[in-house]
Amino acid sequence: MTKKGLHSLSVKNFGVLGDVSVQLSRLNGLVGPNGSGKTSLLRVIQFLGDAARSGLPSAVGSKVALDQIRTRAAATAVKLREPVIEIHVAAVVTSHAHAHALDEYTLRLKPSIIRQSRFFGHDETFRFKRTKQQGRRITLSGGKLHVFDEEKPTKRATQLDSSAFGLAVLPQLGPNEGGAEVRKIQELFTTFRVFDIDPKKAREPSDIREPTPLQPDAGNLAAFLQFLRTEHEPIFTDLVRDARAMVPGLRNLVLRSVGGAVDAVTVDIVDEGRAGATPLADASFGTVRALALLAMLYDPDPPILTCIEEIDHGFHPYVFDRLVELLREASARTQFIIATHSPALVNRLRPHELIVCERDAKTGLARIPAVPQAEVQRIYDAGGGDGYGLGELWFSGTLGGVPK
Repeated sequence: MTKKGLHSLSVKNFGVLGDVSVQLSRLNGLVGPNGSGKTSLLRVIQFLGDAARSGLPSAVGSKVALDQIRTRAAATAVKLREPVIEIHVAAVVTSHAHAHALDEYTLRLKPSIIRQSRFFGHDETFRFKRTKQQGRRITLSGGKLHVFDEEKPTKRATQLDSSAFGLAVLPQLGPNEGGAEVRKIQELFTTFRVFDIDPKKAREPSDIREPTPLQPDAGNLAAFLQFLRTEHEPIFTDLVRDARAMVPGLRNLVLRSVGGAVDAVTVDIVDEGRAGATPLADASFGTVRALALLAMLYDPDPPILTCIEEIDHGFHPYVFDRLVELLREASARTQFIIATHSPALVNRLRPHELIVCERDAKTGLARIPAVPQAEVQRIYDAGGGDGYGLGELWFSGTLGGVPK
């Protein structure tokens, strides 16, 4: 059975992403200098999630303005027309999708000027299999909804509000129209988690009435660990075992109830050779990050897609072997896109997991991938015989993706 997740993401005219198309595996490591488009790639998915939850105008507004998310022309370019933002996603999320029959979603944002006022129109296309045999395509443009069954020559048309955003409203369609399938495409983006640990929030006691899901900033870390201990004890035991390996001196984790207006719990750390316990509030930055990251990696019910920037931040390179092992194990449950600047961590990745990012000096636009994966594999095969790992090949500039 094909695992759910993104197979490819293609983007045109979104920030520094002038025209990129990225093939994705279960674990994807983005490397490249600052400003090379790594964060922009994650923001595209976040943008679709914002739009699906709150509507397209709100999502565009949350990015300040359409002009600021749209690609700016090079200084020497002749401006012929307003660029159209286009996002195309190919994935496996619906019941009958597989590697040779992918679910597809396309969004096009088209700026326009009417009576000296700036507007943007949009159109969307959904493509999926409603049954094992029957494919379906749904288009929405200017409020006109068309449903095509690909085995039939006919189409059905419905008029919606001209501003209707399909990713937000079409999950309400009936089952015969494909509402269930559109909802699964929507959930790929609405459940998307950018895991960005806030150590201050992670240290605080958390309300055990709402232990799951683990928040993107790990703000409910204590409650989530309590949930694992009570509902998934073998998982909690494995987590503590890995915490011992990543945090020198750690012997055990104790979940302690905290009195007050809400039913809360906090984490205490029992250290080897020391009496008593250290409250997580007093633990080091690296310890807090390690526990939060382990909680995410051991999440028994994660979202379809998880992204982590600077995953190596706060960790000694000695633990990278186990960290990458855990990422691969967890990738059976959630697809990962991670960003790193650590050659030591990149050494633990496989060539098909590496995505090299660069910025073109002439156009100012990102090149992702800057090196095709087949070429990464070829260079690795040639360099590996000389004892060079993937991290050394990248850091040396052989694979690109370094400041120039």
